Amino acid sequence: MNTVAIIGRLVKDPETKKDSEGHTVCTLRFAVDDTFSKEDRTDFINVAVFGNQGDMCEKYLRKGFLAGVQGRFRSDFYTDSEGVKRYPVKIVAERVQFLQWPERGASE
Repeated sequence: MNTVAIIGRLVKDPETKKDSEGHTVCTLRFAVDDTFSKEDRTDFINVAVFGNQGDMCEKYLRKGFLAGVQGRFRSDFYTDSEGVKRYPVKIVAERVQFLQWPERGASE
């Protein structure tokens, strides 16, 4: 089983691009407080959102907004400039829940 759920704040505005197959991918970066840690710790987590849901994230979410994500972990790998293999982990979103909306009348 590979499921994950997080609630956090975006640390930057969403970024959208096309993948190698021409699909739209919206990338979100979240700050999630670790409430179980004895020290004051925050994890920074990348999230990939596809399709119409990704379009909605790009349109309505902004840096600092609170949102929840349900999805699955995915790890990729690459070799860095020093020849070391890296295995970053991200969440592939199945559902994004907006927990904060822009103020009414706020400019887009």
